[in-house]
Amino acid sequence: MKKGLKITLLLLLLLVVLGGVIIVTTPTKKLISFLAPEIDNIRVTDTRINEETATMNVLMDVKPSFVSTFVDSMVYDFKLYNTSVAHGQKSFERDANQQKQTIKFPMTMNHHKTRELVRRQVKEGEKVQAHMEAYADVPLFGRQKFDINEDLDMLIPALPGATVPNLKITDFGLDEMEMVMTMTLDNPNHFDFYIRDMKMTLNFPEKMSSVGGTVKDYLVKARSVTPINISAGSDVKKPLKTTFKTLPGGQVWQYNMKIYMVLEPKSDVVGTIHMDAVKTGEINVVQQVKKILNTKKEEKKAEKKEEKQQNESR
Repeated sequence: MKKGLKITLLLLLLLVVLGGVIIVTTPTKKLISFLAPEIDNIRVTDTRINEETATMNVLMDVKPSFVSTFVDSMVYDFKLYNTSVAHGQKSFERDANQQKQTIKFPMTMNHHKTRELVRRQVKEGEKVQAHMEAYADVPLFGRQKFDINEDLDMLIPALPGATVPNLKITDFGLDEMEMVMTMTLDNPNHFDFYIRDMKMTLNFPEKMSSVGGTVKDYLVKARSVTPINISAGSDVKKPLKTTFKTLPGGQVWQYNMKIYMVLEPKSDVVGTIHMDAVKTGEINVVQQVKKILNTKKEEKKAEKKEEKQQNESR
């Protein structure tokens, strides 16, 4: 019994001495690097996309080393194909009830610079090159900076392309004007997404404007082009009168369209996306109104003919 205890104490003493030798002979910088936290479970949330920029929040779980450390601030730089797409710094506050640390910081990208890089990443599966300087208080060593360089399996959502191939007036009367716009959405991402909401404001400068939106959800498949229809009604009380008053200025009307969409990706690492888009184009109002009036005229003729036949058969 005593012999076993002596052997155990001797082994513990040897471990302590060995640990001391390692600490003394290992450079401090390299020793501290062993205490660096690990980054895991990276996802993107709260994405907002407009014509110029995309902003999102990046969430990362921090796995501490065997010495518990809380990362209180971070400087970060993310690159795609050796081109910086987002950088900045962020401080974090400790939550006493927090079992594990999840850091959250904003990322902003300029579309003119990153649009093609992100689309290329989606196609080729390129990892995001991340350089992070994490700051934390480490027992015995005090406040330390950890340089973390990793290639991350981080999925940055690519901006869906939107085109308007057709804008059709479906009804034009004394008191109303109705239109249906066909928009095609090009989804370059690896994930499907639902269009949960879409609103549109269609403005014909110095003439009239219309508002509308989708009446159902659309599923846009990954790496596909999907057409969707948006209905709109005029907010002018007498669109027909307004139209003919403006005809001397030209039959073709220029329009600009503002679109707001809420996209819900079918992905565990990309959250809801809010997207704003602006589109411009033109529509030959007179040509479309003539078609509608001719159609209505033919419908009335058909109704009268049918009514006459019914009266004669009685």
